Amino acid sequence: MNNLKILSFKFFIIFLVSINYNKNFVFSKEINLKDIEIYLNKIETLNSEIIQIDQNGNEIVGSIKLKKPGKLRIEYFNHKSDHLIVGSNGIIAIIDYNSNSEPLRYPIKGTPLKFLSENDINLNDKSIVSKLKKNINFIKLEIKEKKPTIGLGKIILKFQTDPIKIVGWEIPISEIETTEIVLIQPKFNKSLDDDLFYIAAEIMKFKNSKK
Repeated sequence: MNNLKILSFKFFIIFLVSINYNKNFVFSKEINLKDIEIYLNKIETLNSEIIQIDQNGNEIVGSIKLKKPGKLRIEYFNHKSDHLIVGSNGIIAIIDYNSNSEPLRYPIKGTPLKFLSENDINLNDKSIVSKLKKNINFIKLEIKEKKPTIGLGKIILKFQTDPIKIVGWEIPISEIETTEIVLIQPKFNKSLDDDLFYIAAEIMKFKNSKK
């Protein structure tokens, strides 16, 4: 009888521990939109190598440099994609060294990249729709403009969860085409020279290369 009581008591203790564990698990803080917003707004600079993947699985290796507000540089190491994306002062320029055409220019506020380059991102802004999709190891945040000015106006940011860290993003180009960026060992909040984002200097280099 005493052994039975001891055994019952042990089961009771295990039961209590189990309840407490499950309670902690269920009610542990989940990552929400505000957590992501705070994280993104703490990023001042980003410097990373990248792998860019198209909808067919083709990969191009390159790098991205980002400095808030509004400074951006994406370049590629593959000679087949000999072009440069550089942004500053509210403008993004796309320079294609394989073309004789004048570099294209777009307002950065008209592209989904503004959600990476703005100083104060508000994920509850009435002009956008923000949706979190959670998985065990990562979270996807879809941001879509209600009235896009260029393209679909959508970007899907991908984060690891513990701790929160951006690991890449996707930009849908059409209903069937998308470009994915994977960050390789990104560095955050390190000093970046403003000369990296000087559009006029890069366009001058482009024009000189055509002479």
